[in-house]
Amino acid sequence: MPELASVIVERHDDVQVVRLAGEVDISNAGRLEEDISRLVPNDAAGLVLELSDTQYLDSAGIRMLFELGQRLNGRRQALAAVVPDDSLIRHSLMVTEVDQAIGLTGTLDEALERIRSGDAGD
Repeated sequence: MPELASVIVERHDDVQVVRLAGEVDISNAGRLEEDISRLVPNDAAGLVLELSDTQYLDSAGIRMLFELGQRLNGRRQALAAVVPDDSLIRHSLMVTEVDQAIGLTGTLDEALERIRSGDAGD
C-alpha cells in the first residue's frame, strides 16, 4: 500500500517544523499523531505544522490536529499550522473551528512568530 502522507522535519531555532504533504485520513492519522508528537523535543517552544502541501484531511485528520494541540498544551508547548488561503483543506478547518484551537496562518514566518510570541492558539 503506498504511503498517503510524507513528513519532513526541520528545526527553526527554538521551534520544530513538520511539513506534512499528501493525504491524512483514518488509515494514517493515528500513526501520524504519534510520530509527530515524538518529533517535538522538550526544549522546543512549540510545533509548526506546515500543511501547504496537504491535499486531503478527513475527520480523523482534523481530530489529529485537535489532539496534537491538547498534547502539546499539556507539555506547555504551542501548536500553529500553516494553511494558505487557497489550500484545499482550509475550508474544512474553518468549518470545524480548528482555527479556534490552534493558530492558523498563511505563511511559515507568521506561524513561527505566533509560536515565539505565545499567541499560537489565539
